[in-house]
Amino acid sequence: MKVFKELTIVTPNKPGTLGAVLRAIAGAKINLIAIDSSSGYDLNMVRLVTSDPGHTKRALERIEYQVTEADVLGVAILDKPGLLAQITSALGKAKVNINYVYATAAAQGQEAMVIFQLSDLAKGMRALKAAKLG
Repeated sequence: MKVFKELTIVTPNKPGTLGAVLRAIAGAKINLIAIDSSSGYDLNMVRLVTSDPGHTKRALERIEYQVTEADVLGVAILDKPGLLAQITSALGKAKVNINYVYATAAAQGQEAMVIFQLSDLAKGMRALKAAKLG
């Protein structure tokens, strides 16, 4: 379990736009840890967790995106039935709201990274530690 800096940009919902964003990150030699891209018709909200958020922010600003930052919780989980249900239940029991969640893909038996944006990050971390889930 680790706190990450998540960067968010809003892009036009047009072919090639996400590719240009990801090329800028790749060109800066930054590792992408997790991504979420959601369309709102004419616009996309792109959330990124990278190995170097400061460098990523500068790379995105160079291609003229306004970047917002938020702290999120990354939880590494194994490909195991019910584990995500246990995590989300522990957060709910602790009265921590999950504002949104997204995850990396994992091959069978491998680890995935689940990214949580929580109403109370510290309380959420305590709840997962107490439940031996983080």
